[in-house]
This record gives sequence, C-alpha cells and structure tokens, in this order.
Amino acid sequence: MRSESGYTLIEVLIVVGLIGIITAISVPVFIESNARSSLWTGAEQVGATIRSARFKAISQNTSYRVVFNCPNANELRTLIVTGDPLVDDDAGRCGVSLDGDSGIIELPGGVAYDVAGATHLQVTGRGIFTAAGGAIPLTVTVTHGVATRLLTVSGTGQVTFTDVE
Repeated sequence: MRSESGYTLIEVLIVVGLIGIITAISVPVFIESNARSSLWTGAEQVGATIRSARFKAISQNTSYRVVFNCPNANELRTLIVTGDPLVDDDAGRCGVSLDGDSGIIELPGGVAYDVAGATHLQVTGRGIFTAAGGAIPLTVTVTHGVATRLLTVSGTGQVTFTDVE
C-alpha cells in the first residue's frame, strides 16, 4: 500500500494568500514604527545635547553654546565660550574644535529640526539659558515626514517634549 501525503494546490494557494495579506498589513506598520523611532531618537538627541551643555556649564562654571546647523544643516554641537568675541562669533567656529567642545551630533536620516530663527542657545555657569535670534522659552520643532515632536527649552534648562498628532 502506498500512502499519499502532501498539500493540494488550493491549500498552498490559501497559505500563500494569507502570507501576502499579513505582509501587506505589517509593512506599513513597520515603516511607520521606524519613522516614529527616528523622530523620537532625533528629538532625544537634541534634548540630550542641551541637557549635557547645561551640565558641563554648571560643573565647570563656564558658558557653553549649543549651536544649531553646526557645521551643516540638521547637525549641532556644544561649543565652549572663550569670552573672546573674535573666536566665539567667528563664522568658521563650527569647524574648529577647542578643549571642551563636543563632537558633531548628526540626527537620524530624514529627521530635521527648526529652531524658529535661533542660531544657538547659550547657557551660563549658573545654568541660565538665552537664545541668540530667538526667545526663551525656545521651541524646537523636530520632524520626520509628517510626524512632529516639539521640544521646549525654558530659561532654567528644563526640556519638555510634546507630540503633535
């Protein structure tokens, strides 16, 4: 006696169809999840840079700047304030590294931010923030596609996040 085992063509087509339906549903969810993750990561990087600058300023009793679009768009750096306007306000300052400067913070791909006209935040050794070209509290709008997250920096350095639906 010979045993016949296996699947019929209809059973195989049903399984392949179900796999196709599940894939069609899950791919957009996966893409949305990755976009949201990139948005949150970018916003947290900006917030962490601001918090780190405040911590360095207070612990070293020295002023620091968080410079936006430094040296390129959607990049930022924390730069020590020397007190010499020729050095601190030099147009090429972002390309120069002094002791105390951070590296370049690059946001994830597709993530951009807008700082409402501010060129940088400056924090004193007492932890007080001012914004050059903007007002305190400063709102940083971080976007990825159509998703947006707002980051608000108060004069005392408190950073709060708001998701925009």
